[in-house]
Amino acid sequence: MNSKVAFRNTLKLTNTDRPVFVPFVYGLAAKISQFPLQEMASNATYYTHSLEDAYKLLQYDGIVNNFDATMEAETFGCELEWSGDYVAPRTTSCSQFELREVNPEESSRIPILLETTKRVVMSQGKEAAVIAVLTGPCSLVKTITGDEEGENIENVISLAGKLLTKLTKSLCELKIDAVFFREDLLGTEYPAELLLRNKAYAAVYATLFNLIKYYNCYPVLIVKDIEFDFLTNLQSMLGPSGVGLLGKKVSDDDLAHLKKLSDSLKVSFGLPLPMGNQPELLEQFTTISNFMSKNNSPGFFYVSDGEVPYDMPLEIIHDLIAKMRNV
Repeated sequence: MNSKVAFRNTLKLTNTDRPVFVPFVYGLAAKISQFPLQEMASNATYYTHSLEDAYKLLQYDGIVNNFDATMEAETFGCELEWSGDYVAPRTTSCSQFELREVNPEESSRIPILLETTKRVVMSQGKEAAVIAVLTGPCSLVKTITGDEEGENIENVISLAGKLLTKLTKSLCELKIDAVFFREDLLGTEYPAELLLRNKAYAAVYATLFNLIKYYNCYPVLIVKDIEFDFLTNLQSMLGPSGVGLLGKKVSDDDLAHLKKLSDSLKVSFGLPLPMGNQPELLEQFTTISNFMSKNNSPGFFYVSDGEVPYDMPLEIIHDLIAKMRNV
């Protein structure tokens, strides 16, 4: 069973092979290919080669097409600041935000992302899972509006949803395997933001998730530091195929609880590995792998706990993946 099949089976809760690993490799890919990240993200050929080189070197199971939460906001007129050769930009101001419908073609970077994703699917998509990463609706709206939501907030949610729908359709047409929506940007504030305007957000999510499933892909939410007790409500409200649980150090009791939730709610869980801290990485991996070796957990998979640091020693990643594959 190759990585692509194992990944898709995991999201169907039928994986009988080893657990798959989806690291968020972005700045590290640029460094491996020795392109500054801004230059890489501005050229589809550089971008494609960087993602391919990182995958071929490290041999993980899922290739993410980016880990940059500013592209959608930039399309709405937000200003960015780049700092460092291998660091994703940050949003500095959305004062020029326009309350109007925007198209992906208005972005200087999104067409390059789409072309890169197309090429990676063609070159690696038979063996590896290819995963698109987008900013989630709640995080995008909060990025655009900040703390000054005002009376137009419902319109902002609708406009954000329309942009994400266009992006999702364009990506799914490329025959990717999943779309990960990043709500980890809000951390512990995500549940409150979702519940505050549940009807508006739920409508956006329903459109996105139904579209993804229509194309035989899988919608996955990436969250951070949320309480496990909220997962039942989250699944009831939105119904993702999977949830990546960033920021959580899990114990055996946590894993047993998550297994029960996975079985009952029919949802897979991405369990985080803190790639920037080697002792914690080994401790967390050992806890999770020992649990999975004793318990049938077809819906569990590994994710990096956020972006893999661009300066992380490659031999640590090699050793980790070798342990995952019992090499």
